[in-house]
Amino acid sequence: MNKNSLLTLGIGFIAGVGLTWSYFNLSSSDSTPAKVQHADTKQQTPLVQPAKISEATAKRVVPAAPEQSARLEQKDISPKPDPQPLDELPLEEQVTQLKLQLAQQKSVMESVVKQLRAPNDVQAALQAQFDEQQRDEEWAYQTETALQDFLLTADLASIPDIVSAECKTSVCKFKLAAPTDNDSFDHTQWRELNDKLMKQKLWLQFKRTTSTSSDTELTLLMATEL
Repeated sequence: MNKNSLLTLGIGFIAGVGLTWSYFNLSSSDSTPAKVQHADTKQQTPLVQPAKISEATAKRVVPAAPEQSARLEQKDISPKPDPQPLDELPLEEQVTQLKLQLAQQKSVMESVVKQLRAPNDVQAALQAQFDEQQRDEEWAYQTETALQDFLLTADLASIPDIVSAECKTSVCKFKLAAPTDNDSFDHTQWRELNDKLMKQKLWLQFKRTTSTSSDTELTLLMATEL
């Protein structure tokens, strides 16, 4: 081998070493930014987490509004204090309150009595028929007398007074009143009279009857025709 061949080999060896060094140097330079970028990504990742925590916190806070609304509604529907008892009021105010209550109860009772005394359809029809009829003297007298005899012979606990007893052609109207000398006379005596009257021949001739009563009065309307 001559000197020129050795020189050529040496130059080629040196050139190969240089190229190899340059290749590895460039490769290491390219891989470094990737590692740095990856590291930066890992460091930036936690920056997103506070947003998730904040969102979760917000979700937990949302139900507080209905609870607050419920408390407000409970305050609105809280029971009102009871009125002061009557016995704790001043004497004059107690008297005023009692008078007011008595007046209210009296008004209610008068309304009930008025409704009870109001004529029903049967009573109104019989009254109209009674007003239109003329008097049949024979039949009317016999019926009126029979009623008076019944009151005297029926063995009643207390005999009521006859206010009026009038008959026409087929309709009679009897009005009786509690005796003035008997303060204990009430609806029980009227019931006794009615029960005994229904068994009399006088009563059996009537086909339609109606009555209104209170503790002091009894009115009978009766017709022999339907």
